[in-house]
Amino acid sequence: MSTGRLVEIELAAINLVGLAISAMIGRFAYSGYATIGSPNLLRLTLAFVSIAAGFALIIGSLFASPDSAHAIDTAGLAAQAVGYFFIAMSHGLKSSFDFAPQRSAALALIPLAASPFVIPGNSIEHIIRSISFILLVYVSIETLASYMQSMRTNTLMIGSGLGTLAVAELLAWYDFIFPGTFIYPAMAAKVAGFGLMFIPFSKFGLTSGLGRLKENA
Repeated sequence: MSTGRLVEIELAAINLVGLAISAMIGRFAYSGYATIGSPNLLRLTLAFVSIAAGFALIIGSLFASPDSAHAIDTAGLAAQAVGYFFIAMSHGLKSSFDFAPQRSAALALIPLAASPFVIPGNSIEHIIRSISFILLVYVSIETLASYMQSMRTNTLMIGSGLGTLAVAELLAWYDFIFPGTFIYPAMAAKVAGFGLMFIPFSKFGLTSGLGRLKENA
């Protein structure tokens, strides 16, 4: 097996883990929405469905023909950026976990978050990753600021997960400059970020929608 093919399989496996985790988080969010009817949980459901779809497209791009692989990969990144946008719209998951977002402080730091990307480069992937990074930094700052007030473990884990996702986007963006250098750390950080978020969402899903469904089964 060629080295290039082996790399594709390894990346597909890592993305598959991300797909599974994000899809399960989306399922937990939907179970909560079906039970509580919270608009924030609906937005979070759409967010993680979009992120999971992005993972699926990225996996598909690894095995697509060279002519279409780039477009499919770009579509996957765009789908995930849409997911991050829906997460940002949830304002730090306020309704879901009773957070109290510090919007003004977070917005003040967004220009600093964008600063690593102010170097030459205007590809579509560059722009999408920049947007994703800024959205993730914004919502992670809000969530971690909320943790300083509530001191809830779930809040800390979700904020840490979002921050780890931001680091993953930063590493993946630098991989454009140094191809093949940061791709594995970026993917590992991405999976770790969703893994951190999975635990509190699983607890929430099991104690709301999914838990009640099981009790009634």
